[in-house]
This record gives sequence, C-alpha cells and structure tokens, in this order.
Amino acid sequence: MKFRKLASVFLVSALFITGCTNNSSQSEKESDTAVKGAQVEELDVVAATVSATQVLDKLDANVIGIPTTKMEIPEKFKGLPEVGQAMNPDLEIVASLEPDVFIMDSMFKENVKDSMKEYDLNTFYFNTGTYTEFVKSIEELGKEINKEEEATKVINELKEVEKEATANKSEKAPTVAIIFGGGENFMLATETSYLGDLAKTVGAENITNKLEGDMSSPYVQFSLEQIIKENPDYILRFAHGNIEETKKAFDDAFDKNPAYKELDAYKNGKVIDLDPAIFNVSANLQVKEAIKTLGNVLYGN
Repeated sequence: MKFRKLASVFLVSALFITGCTNNSSQSEKESDTAVKGAQVEELDVVAATVSATQVLDKLDANVIGIPTTKMEIPEKFKGLPEVGQAMNPDLEIVASLEPDVFIMDSMFKENVKDSMKEYDLNTFYFNTGTYTEFVKSIEELGKEINKEEEATKVINELKEVEKEATANKSEKAPTVAIIFGGGENFMLATETSYLGDLAKTVGAENITNKLEGDMSSPYVQFSLEQIIKENPDYILRFAHGNIEETKKAFDDAFDKNPAYKELDAYKNGKVIDLDPAIFNVSANLQVKEAIKTLGNVLYGN
C-alpha cells in the first residue's frame, strides 16, 4: 500500500513537471513568434525623392506616397498619392497619409526645417550627395524600415559591380581631371562631389588632391595652367543644365585654346564626355551603369 502511495505521488509529480515544461515551451514559442513578428513589421513609407523610390522598390517596401516628378518612377508605385517635389514636399499631404516613415533627400533638409516643426513626422533623410553616402544611406534605411536583409542584398550587388569594373585595374592609379560645366562656366569636381567620389571608388586619382587651396567643396574654380601642370591621364567632361550649350562650350574651349592640345589626355584620345543619361550630380541606382562605364573608360573592361 505504501508503495502504491509513493508511486501515485511520483506520477502526479511527473505530470506536474511535464505540464510545466510544456507550458514553458509553449511560452517560449509564443515569445519567439512575437519577436519574429516584431522584426518583420511592415511599415508604411512615403518617399519625396525619386532616388529613394528606386531603392524602396528593391527593398520591397510598402510605399504609400511618391514625389511629384517627370522622372521615371518604379512601375508598381505609379498612381500612388503624390506629395510634391523633392526640394519642397507638401508636408500637409504627407501627414494626411500617416506614414510610419517619411523619406526626404538630405540635400533639401534646410528647405523644410521650419515647416517640419508643425508636423509629427518620423523623417529619414536620404543622402545622395556622393556614392559612398548613398550606399551608407541604403544600409541605414534598411534598418529604419525593417528591410535589413534586402538592403544588404542591394549593397552587395553594388559592390559586385565595383569589383567587376576594377578587375583590370593596374597598380598605378590613372589620374583624372573632372571638368563640370554649366553653360560657359567650368569647374573641377573634387572627391567630395558625386562624380569625384565615383572616380575614387573605381581607383582613379583626382588631380584636385594635388592642387593648393581648400578642396573641401564639391566643385572648385581652376586655371588651365593647373591642369597643364598636373597633365592628367584622362579628362572627364560633364555637361549639366543646358547640355547642348555646355557641350558646345567645351568643344570651343578645347578647339580654340592650343594649350589643351598639349595635354597627354588630348593627344591620346582620352578626353571623355560623360553621358548625362548615365551620370548625374547625385546618386541613384543607375550608378551601376555609371560604375561600369568608368571601369570601361579607365581600364578597358
């Protein structure tokens, strides 16, 4: 009889322990599910910049508002509510859409600084000033909207393009002068500009690094004597604004001034006009084609 009582006690204890274990396991599973659910929470996003919409498309984000623009927007975002132009979005419309995250180009942050105080918007400032900053912004945006894996994939694709573009790079870096033109006004692009940073990314040496003076601005004034002294391997010309007018101004300057013809870049046919359909003054996902093009120009890929 005593044995039966002890057996009963052990049986009840075992059932109690098993029940506790099952409840504990169930709680852990529910906890894990809750954590995973929180990690993949879908956020509503409004973008006021075309560059951001391109990235958001690749991140498979839930976009509920887009910028007003004549530029190409990803197909699946067409028809969504428009929130105004990138430089001055209509914050009242943005707020009415009640986004979890509002994305603006950091270049125009000052434009909305005062009016932004009236609205409670969780704003992410997307940096397109240089390629390096663009890549960093993609990573940070992925974290902001719970799309880290997708962002990593986009960045890895960009890094792969970089690798392919520089596959034939020699030990000695090619030197470049990047002449930025708007009408008849020419300036040199430094490494803090989008084009200058892009050239640096593919391994080129910008002659502005050797010039005296403050080179912290994206574009600086220059003299022909400075270019002659540095005698770069390549001269990359980029026409902005009125493209045809600037191209003509470039050609006139090089044709009428014999000093340009003494440069190695001119003699070797390495004065290159960058295609404005591929290159720009700020970054977007078309940068892949820009990197490939520079790799082909500099290394014959």
